[in-house]
Amino acid sequence: MLRRLAPLLLAAALVLAGCAAEVPAPATTTSPSPAAQPSATPTPTPTTAGAIALGIEGLAFTEGGTSETFSFDDPEPLLAFVEELTGEPRTGEDFPDPWGNGDPWGTLYTWDDITVSVLKDGPASVTILAPAVGGIPVRTASGIAIGSARDAVLATGGWDEWDADGDGQADYLGVEGQEVEGVESLSRPGQPGRQFILVTLDGDLVTELQSPSNDFSDI
Repeated sequence: MLRRLAPLLLAAALVLAGCAAEVPAPATTTSPSPAAQPSATPTPTPTTAGAIALGIEGLAFTEGGTSETFSFDDPEPLLAFVEELTGEPRTGEDFPDPWGNGDPWGTLYTWDDITVSVLKDGPASVTILAPAVGGIPVRTASGIAIGSARDAVLATGGWDEWDADGDGQADYLGVEGQEVEGVESLSRPGQPGRQFILVTLDGDLVTELQSPSNDFSDI
């Protein structure tokens, strides 16, 4: 009896073993990697563009919230400032006195966008020839610049100073005047003399700004 059951038991064991081999292994799961976060872009620090204010007493240079004034009464720092601003060294040419005596009366330093006239042992004056000097815009305190219109100058309180060609329309205007004690105006007899910024026009557009100018000197 046992001999008859043995082959049957062996066959059953083989069937069970085969079934066990076919059972699939449990699947493994992989946790997803966290998505990469974009890095924050740094906010650029705002910068303040430079500007030059032309006044009666000097040039005021403002940049980055700081300001420095270069007085016409102290020509050397003014000349050094213009050299630094333009990146060009000064080149000066002596000019004679206006009475024709031939005596040197001062030195004129010339750049493309500005000239600086320095009297012998005296103060300086400047003439602005372009909207910007060394890439820095130049304006008067009232906002007048090269290229401004005649009406804009008059709207700030400017006045007719001289009609050079006699056509009935002034070629030179004054702006930002200040009275000077002890002197009398030559163009306004009986009234105090004044210093101001002289505005030169070509037609109705500003082409030059000269400071300081005055109406009590005949030179």
